[in-house]
Amino acid sequence: MDRLLEATLNVVKNRGEYLFLDVSRPYAYTLVARVDKTKYIVKVAADSEEVSQSAVKDLKLLGTYTDASAVCLVSNVKGQILQRGVVHIRDGITFMSLSTFADLLDGKQPFFRLSRGIITASIDGEKLKERRQKAGMSLGTLALNLGVSRETVYRYERGEIEAPMRIAQRLMALFGEDVVKPIDVNEKPKTRPEELASRMIQPHVYRLVESHPDAVTREKKPIFISSDRERYAKTVELAQALDAEVEGR
Repeated sequence: MDRLLEATLNVVKNRGEYLFLDVSRPYAYTLVARVDKTKYIVKVAADSEEVSQSAVKDLKLLGTYTDASAVCLVSNVKGQILQRGVVHIRDGITFMSLSTFADLLDGKQPFFRLSRGIITASIDGEKLKERRQKAGMSLGTLALNLGVSRETVYRYERGEIEAPMRIAQRLMALFGEDVVKPIDVNEKPKTRPEELASRMIQPHVYRLVESHPDAVTREKKPIFISSDRERYAKTVELAQALDAEVEGR
């Protein structure tokens, strides 16, 4: 068994349970886990580049229709090591390291985002301004402390720009962790109309490309549509894990 997958299963079993697992081929997901009341559809891969765009679309559709959180656990993003507490977001799906996922399951959300090789964080401008003024610190003094311009601090407080990781960590040390906005990993991804259109088989029924079911829809419960005898048993198992029904065609 792959070391990252084995470590992932250990992390999940120490905090909850896994309900589904299939490594027979590179599907859009590897396992379904439940920790407390949250279910996660999890893809495990060494690098984000191993997760195809069609797999990302499958994850978004499955997450949307089953009310589960879809995440990808990877060690690297385009060859760059993904640090603890740092996530990479691609088309609404969050990629993170196993250590970050373990922190998430323990109730600690990540603060930092990797994009185009740069790590940044979103500043809570109102809190930063309030804490700075309470500390009797001027914009210029804080700017000097951070090694940035007064205009840059002003823009942080107005929420106009994100801060590099070094600056964000300094602000957290000065004014408290909550001056940086956490990233809500469990927020459901928004599927764009053009994405839905590209997968629509008939109204409200969407094709899955790298999954055990052929398609997904929803009535009172999510419904997986399956016509492949070879994958049917695993489709049923996946449906049980995600509280869905299976319809054969």
